[in-house]
Amino acid sequence: MDLLGKSQDLPPQRKRVDGATVYKRFSKAIQDNGGDAIAHRDSVIAETEEMFGCGVRELYQATGAKRGKRETLPQAVQEAYIVNESISANELERSVGGLSGETQDEVNGQIVNIVRETSKKSRPWLPW
Repeated sequence: MDLLGKSQDLPPQRKRVDGATVYKRFSKAIQDNGGDAIAHRDSVIAETEEMFGCGVRELYQATGAKRGKRETLPQAVQEAYIVNESISANELERSVGGLSGETQDEVNGQIVNIVRETSKKSRPWLPW
């Protein structure tokens, strides 16, 4: 006799998506394409330049944010990063296994170019 009745698999638990979740996915997509820490750094620099027209350091200084703490940036800036990094992650995930290069610099460059192009496309949708 089965005291608990028929067992069923529970659906996968859903989690709230936030900036940290999107950033982790973006970072993983860079790694999955063979990018290293330099590709990651240069991708963030490229997206910041394209979306905000300044460097990362300048963005943090201009907004009064604490360096390296995205949660201290204005909400609109955080949202712009979330949207762009989500779209960039989609593009990078489509490229897994398709990027080629003889050197790490070539692979990194292709990754950064994907992020830069995605950022250029995101820019017109931003309110500034």
